[in-house]
Amino acid sequence: MCLLIVIGSWSVSLTVEPIAPVSIDEEETPSAVSKASEGDVDVQVLHVGDSWTYDGFFDVAEMITNAGVETDAAALTGELDMWVDDVRTITSSNGVDTSEDHNTVAYRIKSEGQFITENVTLTGTLGDITIDYDATDLVRASDLAVYKTVTHMHVKFWITATSFIDVADVTTTHTYYEPVEVYDFPLRVGERWTNDFIDVDWWDGSSNFFTIPEDEVVNIETNHSVVSVGNPNVPYSGCDNSYNVSTFDENNSVSEFRWWCPAAKGDAWRHYRDGMGIYVDFILKDFQPAGSPIDMEVELEYPTWALNMQLGVWVNVTDSNGSPVSSYPFVLRYEYENLWVELTTDSAGVAYYSLNTSDPLDDTPSNHDYASHGIVAFDPVNEYVGVDTLTLDNELVDLDYRPRPGGISVSRDRGNDSMTLNPVYGFNAIPGDVLHFTIPIENKGTNGGPQTELEMVAPDSTTERGTISALPPVGEDSLSFSWTVPTSQTLGNVDFTFEVDPDGQMTNDVNQSNDMATFEIFIGSIPVVGLAVVEPTTTYTEILLDGTGSTDADGGTIHCTFSVEVEENKFRTYEEPDCLMLVNWSDDGIFHIDLTISDEENDNDQTSMNIEIVNRHGWINITSPETAILSETSITFNAFDSGDQDTLDENAPLALLWDPPKRSDGVAYVCDEGPITMLCTVTPIEEGEFLMEVHGTDDDGAVTTAQFSLQVGNIAPRDPVMTMSGGTADNDEPAPAIWQVDEDQQVTLIGNGVDTMNDQSSLTWNWNPSSNNNATWAESTIGSNSEIQVLWTESGSHTINLQIVDDDGLTSDMILGSVMVNNVPPTSEPFSAQFPVGEDRLFNLTGFYSDTPSDVDSLQVCWDIDLENDADDNLVNNDDCDYTGDSISHSWPEAGVYKIRFHVTDDDGDVAESLVDVNVVNLRPKAALEAEKTSVLVGEEVVIWTTKTSDTESDMSLLMFIWDLDINTDSNGDGDPANDMDTFTSATSPLRHTFDTPGEKHIRLTVNDEEQSSTKDIIIYVTEGKSGFLGMMGETAGVSNMLVVLIIVVLAMVAVGVTMAKKGGEDEINFFEGDTSESDSAELEEE
Repeated sequence: MCLLIVIGSWSVSLTVEPIAPVSIDEEETPSAVSKASEGDVDVQVLHVGDSWTYDGFFDVAEMITNAGVETDAAALTGELDMWVDDVRTITSSNGVDTSEDHNTVAYRIKSEGQFITENVTLTGTLGDITIDYDATDLVRASDLAVYKTVTHMHVKFWITATSFIDVADVTTTHTYYEPVEVYDFPLRVGERWTNDFIDVDWWDGSSNFFTIPEDEVVNIETNHSVVSVGNPNVPYSGCDNSYNVSTFDENNSVSEFRWWCPAAKGDAWRHYRDGMGIYVDFILKDFQPAGSPIDMEVELEYPTWALNMQLGVWVNVTDSNGSPVSSYPFVLRYEYENLWVELTTDSAGVAYYSLNTSDPLDDTPSNHDYASHGIVAFDPVNEYVGVDTLTLDNELVDLDYRPRPGGISVSRDRGNDSMTLNPVYGFNAIPGDVLHFTIPIENKGTNGGPQTELEMVAPDSTTERGTISALPPVGEDSLSFSWTVPTSQTLGNVDFTFEVDPDGQMTNDVNQSNDMATFEIFIGSIPVVGLAVVEPTTTYTEILLDGTGSTDADGGTIHCTFSVEVEENKFRTYEEPDCLMLVNWSDDGIFHIDLTISDEENDNDQTSMNIEIVNRHGWINITSPETAILSETSITFNAFDSGDQDTLDENAPLALLWDPPKRSDGVAYVCDEGPITMLCTVTPIEEGEFLMEVHGTDDDGAVTTAQFSLQVGNIAPRDPVMTMSGGTADNDEPAPAIWQVDEDQQVTLIGNGVDTMNDQSSLTWNWNPSSNNNATWAESTIGSNSEIQVLWTESGSHTINLQIVDDDGLTSDMILGSVMVNNVPPTSEPFSAQFPVGEDRLFNLTGFYSDTPSDVDSLQVCWDIDLENDADDNLVNNDDCDYTGDSISHSWPEAGVYKIRFHVTDDDGDVAESLVDVNVVNLRPKAALEAEKTSVLVGEEVVIWTTKTSDTESDMSLLMFIWDLDINTDSNGDGDPANDMDTFTSATSPLRHTFDTPGEKHIRLTVNDEEQSSTKDIIIYVTEGKSGFLGMMGETAGVSNMLVVLIIVVLAMVAVGVTMAKKGGEDEINFFEGDTSESDSAELEEE
């Protein structure tokens, strides 16, 4: 692959090695939409930065076949980018006489691209082939002749995206003496020219696959012709009027062709075959002109002129806006004479020079002119160029109009297909075709001529005329005519005549003998192909391919071309003038036959058929030492008893491929020896039928299949493993480790084991999580492994049993596990601080506790309200169950701080407790009084009841009722009139008293228990009554008030004595001072 396109590399270079012809119908000849040549096309100026993009295609099939490299690579594709890099002067030489060396202006054109073919094999390895390509060409500015080209290519075979093998790294240099004129400007249809040059080749680089050619010097001659003008149908638009220039070898066969596109200043399409058999196509897809700050336009007085005469040459210099540039210096070069003239533009941006045309011949002799030479304007400082071509004509006279010899172009429309006809393909048509003629008319005179006419006379005697414009000296015009071949047209050669001045009015035409041109067209018919059908045939049987049924209505000779698929996807072409051919096949298959017939006018017809060749199949018998084995036992099958009757290779009649069955999970068994061998050792891991297959492929691709049925028996499950997930400790170790868990803690028991694949998913896993404590506790699951969720409600050691059973009842060994279940003590939430509670008031409290679900219902929940008392006589004071349950409701008759204990006990004797202090406070009594009368007379008894006074039950018997009979009078002289103890009453007796003076009497009742007191006031209105001692003292129910007072005093003293005895250690009794717990008792009093 290293020489893939080295020999045929191209940017603007020319392949010049003489090679075999490429037939014109292999060139995919494009249609010609434009029928007129639009006159001659001259060389164009290139600017630095002009760029072209081409689609590249390299067909390397023939080269690979010739080189013998093992690869299936056939074609590489990619993009080629080409651009003008520089303008410079170079030394041009003919390679023989150095005295004739001269400087000339040239473009340096560079190109680069990468070409690739993917998924190909190279010496048996699959990968991609890439070619990194770059080239540099030196091209003469006056006519784009190639002086030198240097091409470098690095060929890589990529095995992976980052790994490649160097196939070749090659640089080749071609230097041409004289430069090779690929185009002979100006281009004219019908013009032919010859290149005769020396090609000096230098090679440098290396390759692991091909031999790098030796350096050499070669003398080469090539012939070229402008055969037509038309549309090459390339992706780039604007190339409708392109010129087809074909190159011919020494056999006058087309070796390559190009389409010059004036709109793109370059090739629209180039097709050629290099010396190594690579067919190369470059097709234009984009052109980007660069423009220039300075434009130098060379204009000749006449583009074609006589020898040894003066010719005016103008050079117009403008800037990028089209404005003239004055005082601009440059040099003018006449290529052949090696003439360099220094000129400067005038104020109008124009320089003029009178050139003597001389009489030099050029290096590419042409059939159209005496010689053609470039005239170049060049600014060597800024490297700006202008160019025009001078054509020398030694046949000029005063005036001579004529159709240009060989310049007539013809295109043909047949249905929806159009094509440009040329001498290689042939000028022919069939009835119904439309022919379009483009006829250039030239003036071979040094004087201008008048307007006249051109007349076409068609084979059916119809005529058509067109007007020829008045032609200047050596001027040219072109006309177009069309003619539809009548359906009744006689077959055979017919003539078209094209005559200038058919009425003979141009009497000053020096040579009227050349006014008429005749053009011959052959009118024929399409041949009809006929190919006899062939029935299916066995190998090695001779088959006659018969195309003699083909016919041609115009009577020409029919030629048959058979394309035969001799092997799969490999075709050979056979030329059979008699249209008969014998062929046979050694392999079976469906083989394709193409038959193309062509007549003498290159009209053709084609048909195809497939021939079925039947193969003889081989045979295979599989043998084995056993017909039944246990699962997971290895066994070897063999296929020595096999063969192929019609093999071409006795040493390998069949290519065997073992095809063991797939397991139930879809994975196929694999032979220990590999799949392609005579033996296959496998180890079935599932019970049931094991169906072994082997496929044998013969050399024809036919496949024979043999089978062997092996019975595989069941085996018991094995290797049980028990593990636990969860618990209170690191329980990662499998059984027989002792696992730690808490009561009621859920854990996962995991079982794993091994059985045959088809039993694994249906295994039964039998568990007993506590065989030592609960033999009836059983859990079972089915599957390839087992997981169960369990918990234990009883603390202590538990033994776990696990056994695996398959669907045939075979069991694994019993595996034992051990778990230590730890009791979880109950918990009791601590109490928050409690509000005080009054004497005899109920104190309510709820305790909150928790335990494992299995213990919570059996917990003993108790309250001990007297931690100093051993109520259950167990010698422990604080564990009594004075109350049971989570709530308590209790009262205390006396104030004080009482500590109580809430405790819960589980079935393992673990205890949780919460203690709380209860502050029992004394409540203030509530004094209440009610007078029988609030208005009395002096001496009349006042009766006030206190029965509605309240206090806690335990304090009611201890209450003392003290009366101040007039809170406005300080009877005890202590300075406080409202605290006198004027009298006392009991809880059940009312106050009875008479007043001996009238007025409002403000009476206050003070009620005391042992710590607290409260008061209540009432107003009694006393009015005047009777006087005297008895009146003063008063009397109630016959008892004097004084006597009552004495009795109350005595009772009060008795009560005080009782109270002092009850309080036990108190030194004094204060009836009037407030309780220090007044705020607490007040709060509780409001409850």
